[in-house]
Amino acid sequence: MKRTALKKIFIITLATALFAACSTVPKEIPEELTAQELIQKGQAEFENGHYKASLCYYNAVTERYADSLPIYLEATYEIGHLYMKQKKYSKAEPILQEIIDIYANSQPGTLPGAYQKLAQLELEKLKN
Repeated sequence: MKRTALKKIFIITLATALFAACSTVPKEIPEELTAQELIQKGQAEFENGHYKASLCYYNAVTERYADSLPIYLEATYEIGHLYMKQKKYSKAEPILQEIIDIYANSQPGTLPGAYQKLAQLELEKLKN
């Protein structure tokens, strides 16, 4: 119950925040793209310095695949990582903390451990 409520609050907050970013990007995101294709497109946009477009792809994943926690975690981590790279620490921190909270409220071994570790590493950078 607690995890579900936290997740819903986070999704609403994230969708609201990213809607403004997506509205400035003239791209349409095809509905037929898989989660992995969306994430790959987000990573490609990030590598090309198109951060708003990258956020749009990751946001599409969190919206379309919110019921698949492993996919949701991957896209959410990518958003937090993007903000870290942009030095937008106040935006990155709650996103990364949400990942940690999801793991704290999940059964051990049910989620891929990589995103928990990566989020912890990013949060440690903020403490230094």
